[in-house]
Amino acid sequence: MKVGKYDIPDMRLFPFLYEATKKLYEHFKSEEATDMLTVANLLGHQTDKSGAFIRKLACLRAYGLIEKRGVKVTELGKKLTYGASEEERNAALKEAILNIPLWKEFYTRWGVNLPSSNFWVELTKIAGLEAPDAKKIEQIVRNAYLDDIRYLKVEKKPEEEGIGMATEAKVDISKAISRDAVVEEQAEIVKGLIKYGAFDIAKEFIDFLKAKKEEISETKG
Repeated sequence: MKVGKYDIPDMRLFPFLYEATKKLYEHFKSEEATDMLTVANLLGHQTDKSGAFIRKLACLRAYGLIEKRGVKVTELGKKLTYGASEEERNAALKEAILNIPLWKEFYTRWGVNLPSSNFWVELTKIAGLEAPDAKKIEQIVRNAYLDDIRYLKVEKKPEEEGIGMATEAKVDISKAISRDAVVEEQAEIVKGLIKYGAFDIAKEFIDFLKAKKEEISETKG
């Protein structure tokens, strides 16, 4: 699909191209396919001359999952489908996504999210589209990008984690300091009350109230 000066694949990574890569790898291993009809049948097509089959190969090449010439699964395709760890598969997924120039542009600007409003305005700037054309295809482009990137796990950078930990520690310490200050202030108040005989004054006042209460009771009686 043409998006201004960019091209984006017609087919999405999941499940179509992922499954196609997996089938090719399982069948041909590291060898290059020599019979295109076998390849077509393997990928669910009756003939290797169909437009759908040719487009599928073009999409696999665009993501870097098969070699530019012939049909042979690349190292990237192997890692995406049979990576030794989740980290390796995730790194392969990111590389495949960034092999699409427009997706790389999006990822550099916004990561895994896209502007929630007026995305078409950004499309006019990035892809060199006229406003009506960008407006017409903005949802198609948005959905295609988000479909491709939805399984990508973005890890926080170590320095970002450090900043988060430092901030959290700072908050906890400030709370502790605040609590200590309150306790200390309260202790000083108590000391002051004791110093100036507040306890004795309070006791005398309570005794006065008791006496008044007894007088009222006797009067009523």
